[in-house]
Amino acid sequence: MKENVSKTKRNRDGEKGAALVMALMVSFLMLVASAGLLMEASMNSANVTDLTAEQQAYNAAESGIQAAVFVLRDNVTLSDANRLDTSKPATDKANRINYLRAIKPVSSNMTTSGMDSAPRLSRWLSYNGSATDRISMGPGTYVAQNGYAFSLDVSDPDHTGALVTYSTTDRSHFYDSDASDPTRKTKTYGSGANKIVIQYIPQPSLQVDTTGGSAPANYGTMSVTISGTGAIIPAYNRFEINVTMTQPYAGNRIIRGYIESNTAATQSQPPRIRFDSVTYTLQGSVVTVLSAGGAVDPANYLAGPPPGFSTQLNSGNSVVTGTISSPEPIRLLIKSTGYGPRGSTKKLEAIIQKNFLDGLTAPATLTLIGPASTAAPNPTSFTFNPGSSNVVDYSGQDQAAGSTDIIPPIGTSNDVNLSAVSASVDGLPPHPFNGNIIGVPSNISDDTPNWLASPTSLDAQIHAFYNVAAAAGRYYPSGVVPPNVGNNTTGQGITFCDGDFSLSGDGGGILIVTGKLTLDGNFNFKGLIIVTGKNGVDRHGGGNGTIQGNMVLAPYLNNQIDDNPGSAVVDLFPAATDTFLAPQYDLSGGGNSTIAYNSSALNSGLVAVSNFVLGVMEK
Repeated sequence: MKENVSKTKRNRDGEKGAALVMALMVSFLMLVASAGLLMEASMNSANVTDLTAEQQAYNAAESGIQAAVFVLRDNVTLSDANRLDTSKPATDKANRINYLRAIKPVSSNMTTSGMDSAPRLSRWLSYNGSATDRISMGPGTYVAQNGYAFSLDVSDPDHTGALVTYSTTDRSHFYDSDASDPTRKTKTYGSGANKIVIQYIPQPSLQVDTTGGSAPANYGTMSVTISGTGAIIPAYNRFEINVTMTQPYAGNRIIRGYIESNTAATQSQPPRIRFDSVTYTLQGSVVTVLSAGGAVDPANYLAGPPPGFSTQLNSGNSVVTGTISSPEPIRLLIKSTGYGPRGSTKKLEAIIQKNFLDGLTAPATLTLIGPASTAAPNPTSFTFNPGSSNVVDYSGQDQAAGSTDIIPPIGTSNDVNLSAVSASVDGLPPHPFNGNIIGVPSNISDDTPNWLASPTSLDAQIHAFYNVAAAAGRYYPSGVVPPNVGNNTTGQGITFCDGDFSLSGDGGGILIVTGKLTLDGNFNFKGLIIVTGKNGVDRHGGGNGTIQGNMVLAPYLNNQIDDNPGSAVVDLFPAATDTFLAPQYDLSGGGNSTIAYNSSALNSGLVAVSNFVLGVMEK
């Protein structure tokens, strides 16, 4: 039997297009995901680009700090159009950079208006011709959208200012004074009704404003009283006027000179006095002597003996007048803004310090620090032989262009050693001097800088020099001979010889010798030499030798960085004594020599420890 099955067919017309909707929904989701992916990729690319641009701006800001340091290290010679003093060559001291000139718009910049109203070194660095607020980097035309540049702002973080406070009350005296005056400020010649009385009246603390560059200054008064027919002044009488600065920095500078002797024909007249120098530099401040009764002629230097600049005192009071300028800051704040592509900028600030010595260098061309003798267990005796057989020249006259300073050519830290030096210079046995000398050997104890005040202070400085030398690969332990002693052309470099060393050939910069220094044959050195070994300095061999700058002998025990050279470890042995040993200086065994003061060579020599960055901060 056959059954008929009825089948009902479902109507799906309402489902038409569902697949399309699903496909569209999936496509939309995929589109959203793709857009997010593209957006993330785009943002990541932008971030990477911005990060690169910011890093490039940071690098440009760092370049600005380095450019400022380069200028402050006196590596830039001004063009004729940019000279500060057009009457003097660009190499003259008047046209060289210093910290004071760096912070004054009139000397730091080409103008003092607009963007040049704040110090930014536009006189010393070339700002861009179109983007005048910045110094462009790299070749070609600078375009702000993709170029690199930096701008600078220079200031004094210590606010040194233009106010200077000084006095001459402490330690100013006559060497040969009346026994009745414990202050050593009065000297009487003659007796009874016929005599000459000379008294130095100190200048109490006085503050002057050096905003204009320098200010008039008084350095005390020479008072002359003549009774009856006056008196004979039989010998030159040494005097010192101790200029003590208390603001903005503490420091001393000694104005040295003589009361001149007279004759029977002039005994009723006020005496003359003679100054060693008419200018003295203290931490960048220039102390100038202009008159003391009569005017001091800076062009009339008398060869002596004794040498100096002479002037006539008045009867009554003669004020020692002159000028004083503001000291340089010992630190600078450099703000550098770096500019990179895509408008990126970075700001860095750095503190730059003048040098390890804070501007206080050795007070004499040849500085001999130490007593006349020391007792057991370390017996030493002062030895000074300036050169008896060959010609040796000592000069305290600054060889730097534009400088008129004359410092002591030989300085000792006590009168006993000074007497021995003076005897040799005057040609007396046992070591009569054969040569020439410019300036007057002096006791420099009153203007000895802090770093030479004690073995402990000096040892700390020696360790600081060691750190710089070791970092530069210029530390040489005992027995190791350095391949060179710096650059004689630039006068730069640092060499630390931890033991005995023989100097020959050319060199420059800073030379530290913790043993005996032997000057051998021909040598030519520009800069600073410090010898701390107990056997001092000796001269051997023929030839000619020249040292321009400063040489310091300051021996003390346990002065070597490494007191055990056989050990593989440098032990940085500390100083164990609180007194110096007697200096040993013997130039009798060699050829001709010249030791001359040169502030320019000294400044170049100190580059290794000058204008160093104390720290950098990102703003």
